This record gives sequence, structure tokens and C-alpha cells, in this order.
Amino acid sequence: MRRLWVGVLVVVALAGAALVDRFYESAPPSPAADRPAEPGGVWVCPVVKVAGAGGFIHLVNAGDQRATVRITYIPDGKKPLEQALTLAARHARTVGSPGSIAGQAAGAVVEYAGGEVTVSRTVLIGGLGDVAQGAGAGGLSAGAASCAKPGGVVQVVPQGATLRTETQLVIMNPGTGDAVVDIALVSNGQEVRPVSLQGRVVPAHRRLVVREGDFIFDARSVAAIITANGGRIVADAVMVARSIADLIPGMNATRDLVTVASSARGAVAFSTVAIGDEDAVIEAFVLSSSARTAYSPLATGLAPNAPQVSLAPTVGVPAGAVALAAVSKTSAIALGSRWGVRSSTGKIETAISSGVLPSNKTVAVVGPPAATGALRLLVANPDATEAVLRVVVITESGATEPPRLQDVHLGPGRTVTLAFPGLSDKATVGVIVSSTGARIAATLEAIAAPANSFAAYAVTGVPFLPAPPVAVEPDARQGVPAP
Repeated sequence: MRRLWVGVLVVVALAGAALVDRFYESAPPSPAADRPAEPGGVWVCPVVKVAGAGGFIHLVNAGDQRATVRITYIPDGKKPLEQALTLAARHARTVGSPGSIAGQAAGAVVEYAGGEVTVSRTVLIGGLGDVAQGAGAGGLSAGAASCAKPGGVVQVVPQGATLRTETQLVIMNPGTGDAVVDIALVSNGQEVRPVSLQGRVVPAHRRLVVREGDFIFDARSVAAIITANGGRIVADAVMVARSIADLIPGMNATRDLVTVASSARGAVAFSTVAIGDEDAVIEAFVLSSSARTAYSPLATGLAPNAPQVSLAPTVGVPAGAVALAAVSKTSAIALGSRWGVRSSTGKIETAISSGVLPSNKTVAVVGPPAATGALRLLVANPDATEAVLRVVVITESGATEPPRLQDVHLGPGRTVTLAFPGLSDKATVGVIVSSTGARIAATLEAIAAPANSFAAYAVTGVPFLPAPPVAVEPDARQGVPAP
């Protein structure tokens, strides 16, 4: 009898639970244990410093939430070194490389959670006298570039050279597993694939350094093509001549690119290379503040594996921001620009900008040792419609919207140079350039002029592109199925 009553009570309890479940919605499922608390991302900087000289990482948080940032320095021949920091919403910051790795060349991986963080770096290169021959003395130079997000099977470094110049190709693997890469060097219509550069393993959290001059001799223009057969990598190059040094970021080749430069204080040279087995049929224009003109060196197309360097036209092109916009109907292409900057004492330095896919929003950041009074924002509109620009300036003190940088009208096929008055000395400066209407591309030109030295460099803005559409509908209970 006792067991019977226990059984009756159990049945009643289960029936009551079922009845409650019919009248009340079930609670949403708990989030997966491995779901990140805050969205974030990772930036990779294959070159942050060279051996014996310093380097700087510049960060800007364009979001409305604070960001937690972890920087992992990857020095050659030493264990990785980590730094952690918090970056407030709408603030910028510069971090110098640790003194413990002063003697080593190094790259860095920057991971963040929360906010919208963009990262660049400035690399100091000292002793330029005879660096290409290995016996430097005197002067300071610097190179700068935005860091990159890992991904893309093929990366191109389009602006190398080996004629009286040393170009070192640096490939970094930010992943936790080894990467396998094939490296090809192209020059004068020839593609060189040395056996020693095929199937090279780049260990996890390590760098691979290759001297282009060991395989291509006395070439005015050399492009490197890196194919990742396993893992994800990011590539840079450091190019040093007798009196100049530059940092050349790798890029993903595509068919629609713009590179922005300045002819205000020196000549501009554009670099182009076609990737693939057939000629690139290209529609290319030079953009300036007054006109859009056809770029004659690409009028008949571009042969594959033949990097080309040509001076930008000067007739009918006012000094100032100038850009090359190119659209290929066949092969993918890579673009870049290099321009001279003359100091008050007559010394000439060069700055480099990469080709980027134009977009309606771009972000760039630079900081010390750049002189804030000399910063210039170079913006180009490659489209056939007008762009209306709005610029947000972010420093260590927060975000501002200077009135003179709002509602700037930029006509189709035109460029503009913008300055930043009133910035404090030695500030880290991030800029968000938004366009209503046409797409744009932008570059920050910077100058460092410490005692008895002079350096010019540039940081290409990172385009913010819309997320690609997905073929599935998100399900709040089960997440987004894999495509």
C-alpha cells in the first residue's frame, strides 16, 4: 500500500510539471560554454622592430565599449613576450617595444575583446649610411603601416627591389599550428620559384625571413607572391637603400584597388603587378584635386609577372594628394605608391602607401615619433559620384569632430588633403573617415624630425567593408549553421 501511494504522488507531480510547461514558455538555452563574452579580433604585424632599434604599436578603439588588448611580441631567437592593457572606448594609445628585446628583430600579434580596435606600427631603422652593404652609420629612418588580419591564401608584396637595395621578406604565422608556404619572386616578366622557397614551414608564432637579393639580382622592381598551403600567414618587407628605408606591407590581390600618395614635396611613383597567367586588361586613372586623367602606362594592359614602376604625371596635376585607381577585368592586381618628402635641410625621405579596396569607411592610426603638426590626411574618391566626408579624430584624450572636417564635399575622381589643427604634441592620432555617396581610400602621411634626423612615412587606412551575405537564417537557439 505504501508503494502505491508513493507511485500516485510521483504521477501527480509529473502531470503538474507537464501542465505548467504547457502554460509557460520554456527558458532560453544557456549560451555555449566556449562562446566569447565580448566580440573581438586579431591583428598581425610581421615587422614591429628591427634588431638594435625600437618600434611602436599604435592602437585606436573606434567602438563604444572598452577593449581588453593582449600584445604578443614574437622576437627572433627568443620566447614570445606578452603585454596586456585596457583601451577605453573612443581612445587611442601608443606602446613602445619592450627593452628586453632591444637586440632582436620582432613582430607582434595583437588580440582584443570588446570595442573596435585598429592597429598600426612604426619601425625605426637607424644607421642608414651603408645599410645595404651591412655597415650602417648615421641618420634615422622609419617605416609605418597598418597591421593586417590573417587570412587570404595568396599575399603579394609588390614594391621590393634589389638594385643597390636590400629587401627582406618577412612572413609571420600567428596561428597555433605550423603553416606551409610557397614563395615566388617575379621581375622583368619572369617568375622565379627557388626549390628552397617551396614548402617552407613557418612554425606557430614564429617568423620566416627571406632576402630577395639571394634569388633576384640587381632588379629595380621585385614582387613577392606568397601562397599559404596550410595555416594562415601575414607578410611584410623591409627595404633599405643607401639613404632611405621603407616598410612594405603585404596585401591581398584583387581587381579593384586605389593607392593614395602626395606630390606636395616630391615625385610620386606607382607600382603595379598582375597576378596570374594572363595579361591584366586594366582601366586605370590618376586622380588629383582638379582632374581625373588616364594612366598611360597601363593603357595597353599589364603582362603577368612583370612588376612595373612609373612616375605619376605632373602636367595638369596640381601638387598635393594624388592617387592611382585601377580596375582589372581579368587577372587580379596589386598596387602601391612611393613618394619623396624633402626636409628643410634638403634631405629626401620616402613614404609608401598600399593599394586598398575603396569603401565608405576607413580607419587609420599613427603616433609618436610622428610630429602631429605635420600630419596630413590624403583622401581619394575613385567613383563617378560625389562623396561627402566626415572625419572623427581620436587621441589619448578621446574623440572629437573638428567642424572644418565635417561635410567635406569631394567630387568624382578627385582627391583632397586635410590637416589636423590643435593636436597636442606627441599624440597618438586615429582617424575615422566616413563617406556618404561614393567610396573612398585614405592615407595618413607622417613626418618624424628628432635632432639631426628626418623620417617620412605613411599609414594606409584600413577599409571597413560590409559583411558578406549568408545563405542561412540565424537561429537564436542553435546559432548560425556552418555554410
